[in-house]
Amino acid sequence: MPPLPPLKDFLEALQQCVMPGAGAAALVTALFLCAGRWAAALGSAVAVVVAFMWGNFTLAHLADKDPQPTWENTSRLLLWKPGETDPGFQWLPRAALVLLVVGLLSRWLGTAMSRVLPEGRWWAANLLVWFPRVVAVVVVSAWLVLGHAASAPEWAHLRWELAALMLFMWLVLDGLAREGLGGEVSAHLTAILYAASVVLLYSHNAKFMELAVLVGSAMFGTAVAVCAVPTATGAAKIAASGAIPAAVVFLPGLILGTRPAHDENKVPALCFWLIALTPLVLAPFLVPRISRRNHWLLIGLRVLLVLAPLAVAVLYAGQYEKFPFEEEPQW
Repeated sequence: MPPLPPLKDFLEALQQCVMPGAGAAALVTALFLCAGRWAAALGSAVAVVVAFMWGNFTLAHLADKDPQPTWENTSRLLLWKPGETDPGFQWLPRAALVLLVVGLLSRWLGTAMSRVLPEGRWWAANLLVWFPRVVAVVVVSAWLVLGHAASAPEWAHLRWELAALMLFMWLVLDGLAREGLGGEVSAHLTAILYAASVVLLYSHNAKFMELAVLVGSAMFGTAVAVCAVPTATGAAKIAASGAIPAAVVFLPGLILGTRPAHDENKVPALCFWLIALTPLVLAPFLVPRISRRNHWLLIGLRVLLVLAPLAVAVLYAGQYEKFPFEEEPQW
């Protein structure tokens, strides 16, 4: 079992990432759920944005000796506005925001058209939903590979690997969330992102680890709100679908997109791929014949299928690298 971090580091992560992410997401999602079904998906999307802003916002830098302090100095983990030459991970918030907006607008457009089109034209409504999403994924994937490291020959296919993974993740997770499993999907994403944070810490990059914890905590807050807020309109069944695009960007972007920046560590590539591909193990549960099986049996099976590759990835990474605090001299 990996050693526990020092209490100081644990409390700092709790204060800066876990509490802002989970608290903000739960509060905002709950408020929107109270407004009814029409605001459910919008609420979870706004919740992730608020959670990230809260975790990435700090007034500490404004106290520095800066003659002209601006809002841009308040960023803690990632810049609010990335520059044209900044590496791909600095573009993660913008990419997530684009997918969040496209996800909401395409879903609303598809829903509106499904009420107008004949029943036999259901495919047209689905095309209106997914064509803009495919285009958005292809566009933002180019942002996530910016930087000199990604231009090396061994990373030539990184952009298309990210685009394919983001699209398949979105298809699987959105499908499950729209079937009423939004709270469970958010809980699974929490576990996946937390496991990603451990592997990223083994790769000796605390910033990427904190980002994974922050987004994972936002997913946890969304899951708590979806499961805890009683609604008579079915709003909770679709609420978490609005937040999924954020995880669709941050999970592949952090676990695979940042590998060129810290490829000198000894963590095997298998660990990164196990984490990145874990959401796809839920794909079989989109099949109606499987989804109609015993409810509690399916929940247990989904939990097992998600946790198994995560445990293997974390334990395997620990065999090749140590946490940074393990390597620090003990006085």
